[in-house]
Amino acid sequence: MALRNRIPDADAKIPDPVRGVNLVASPEDLEPGEARLMSNCYYWNGVRTREGSTRITSSSLGAFRILGGTKYYYAGANSKRLIAYSNKIAVLSDGGAETVLTTGMTANNDTFFQTWSITDKVYVSNGVDKLFEYDGTTWQSVDSLGGATGVPNACKKVIPVLDRLFAITTGGLIERTNPRVAHIWSAGSSWATFRPSLVGPFTAMTPHTLRSSTGDLFPGAIACQANAMYMITGTDYGSDVTAASPPTGEDAAIKLIDSRIGTSSPNSLVTVPGVGLFGVSSDLNVWFLPFGSASPTIIGDKLRSTDTAYVTGLESANTAQLSKIWMAYYDRKLILGYPIGSDIYCSRYFFMDMRAFVEHQDLGPVWNGPHYGFFTNAAWSEDQNGEKSLVAGEGNAATGAFVYRLLQDGVFTDAVGSSNNNVAFDFQTLYKDFGAASQEKYVQAIQLDMNNYLGSPTLSLYDLTGRLAANLPIARII
Repeated sequence: MALRNRIPDADAKIPDPVRGVNLVASPEDLEPGEARLMSNCYYWNGVRTREGSTRITSSSLGAFRILGGTKYYYAGANSKRLIAYSNKIAVLSDGGAETVLTTGMTANNDTFFQTWSITDKVYVSNGVDKLFEYDGTTWQSVDSLGGATGVPNACKKVIPVLDRLFAITTGGLIERTNPRVAHIWSAGSSWATFRPSLVGPFTAMTPHTLRSSTGDLFPGAIACQANAMYMITGTDYGSDVTAASPPTGEDAAIKLIDSRIGTSSPNSLVTVPGVGLFGVSSDLNVWFLPFGSASPTIIGDKLRSTDTAYVTGLESANTAQLSKIWMAYYDRKLILGYPIGSDIYCSRYFFMDMRAFVEHQDLGPVWNGPHYGFFTNAAWSEDQNGEKSLVAGEGNAATGAFVYRLLQDGVFTDAVGSSNNNVAFDFQTLYKDFGAASQEKYVQAIQLDMNNYLGSPTLSLYDLTGRLAANLPIARII
């Protein structure tokens, strides 16, 4: 952007927003490369309108919210998209055709799906009902299998760690299976009753590659409470993992790694391969745990607005619905969705540029947003067997249960219910005084570099008091 100023008579360039949005600093305090607002747009070789969404379901599945979903890849090249809504688990084709697997679930509970490579099956849990499994043909409860022992009555989050399944069960406890089976659960050890009294029950869990004191990498898991984070380590989980000195041959342990940072949002934990683990803390900040590390750092402190009359950020999230917050990794973007006001679904989003995060660490975390225009209750990446999609389920029951593909290349409208809405962007730069803060300026020409826009954009110029100095139609964008 180039501005002509008669006092002094010189071109003034506003730097490209390579550092992303900063909602914390005032416009006059923004650093070069930061923007005041990047709503529904982002920077990559110019400011670009974010991509829109398309429908998978051409018509509503009913006045419900989509409660969860996944793309289940199995038996080599086979795959099926599973969704949960109301009291149903169903298979949903790319064309939107639905095949119901069961209507026996307790209605309206957020639902989790986890594929386990050892059995080549997907496991389904909702924190209320029995644990179920599906192999692409047969849907059945795990405790109905022959020889089933100790299967918890309800599992919230289920994950694989080495050759076992781990689960958060009733009361926020952690339990695990015997090796290589899903229907025999280890009972009577301290895992079944373990619950640190520091800050309350476990809320979320995910596999994570850790690093030993000697520098060796090893598989483990991260278990979070609302305000604390633990690592689960070891190769043998056969006995008391809380013992100070494990029995010979057993090395399992659970260790506190942070007593301040955790999460109340089980769907916020997302792993970016080769980079690390990301999550959203209960006090509404984004944290990062690098690959091989046990020390989380805060990376979302620019997303909380200090001028909420002007723009709102993460501080506007509905704190009664922290469990609805989700994150996903797709197309080199880390995507964060959160509910605002009294919403029980996500209607605001921030994106972080993972290319800049990995390749240009001197810039720090590069965020853009807040974005808006679509409503979600769950989202998942479908990225295997040549597929690459970010899929989400409608969160607004009044609109109906639709399933969408988000951030589609070449699409600049948002599918919302049966409607298609143009993506409306708002990009606001830092404050520029052209080296003469006390003098009135005459702007002779403005040059904008933009990509992927629809409609007729308008350029507005404001002073620091918020006074509108000009509101101009844009004749040409290069």
